[in-house]
Amino acid sequence: MYKKEEDMFRISIHGAKGGVGKSTIALGLARELALNGREVLFIDRDLLGFASFLAGIREYGLLAKAVEGRGPLPLREIRMGRGTLTVLKLFGDGMRFKSDMAVIQADPALRAELEVTYREILGKRSYHFAVVDNLPLVTPSDDVVRHELEVFRAVYPSSQITRIFVSDSSRFCINDTMNYVRVVESSPDKVGFPGFFVINMIPPFRDQEEYLRVLREAKESLGTKGGVLIPFLEQLFQIKGGLESFPTVPQIRRMALNLENGTFEEFIN
Repeated sequence: MYKKEEDMFRISIHGAKGGVGKSTIALGLARELALNGREVLFIDRDLLGFASFLAGIREYGLLAKAVEGRGPLPLREIRMGRGTLTVLKLFGDGMRFKSDMAVIQADPALRAELEVTYREILGKRSYHFAVVDNLPLVTPSDDVVRHELEVFRAVYPSSQITRIFVSDSSRFCINDTMNYVRVVESSPDKVGFPGFFVINMIPPFRDQEEYLRVLREAKESLGTKGGVLIPFLEQLFQIKGGLESFPTVPQIRRMALNLENGTFEEFIN
């Protein structure tokens, strides 16, 4: 078992490049966990802030707000089924997060103020799960990762941490993602373990055996616990409303059930 009932489980979603459906999978997973009656915190630190936009957050993210010194908290609590999905826009205002980080790093008082605000948000509810949507190619040694995780673990010191890696179905992207997994998992700053390797947007009528071989390789050589194959689903590209219009994806639902139970199926397809 990777998860005790009383522990927070942090699920960090990673991709080697944009456009692979990483944010969609992260949001779908958080939504399923909330529908199952869990208190879920979604930490949006993707460049585009896609999840934050769907949640109705239009203001600057938390980093930009700290630098600008004004505006409401970029936070939305949404009741879903028997649970709650809370979306926090950490950043998602394009590349300005780099300059915002530089300003915060250079000002100890500003950094301390930001940490206090983040602690208060983390302590607002007793969350069962945190789902983190990341920048492409982010590593555990990046400042934006290390500093956020330090504060997070101060509030949830016994949290279990796993990483889910997402690729599209092209061989080029799969190879890049596998190399990216090696970089992340060899980092001296990593905490937790690699969970699922996800191959997303598989075209219809493609032989799945090719992709199952990839998942077996990832498990044997990269140490992932399980693998997921998700077909191309047109409805995921036609989301026009908010989170209420997000479709149910059977493979994401099974991933959520696995994570709730602290297990990792070898293959989900």
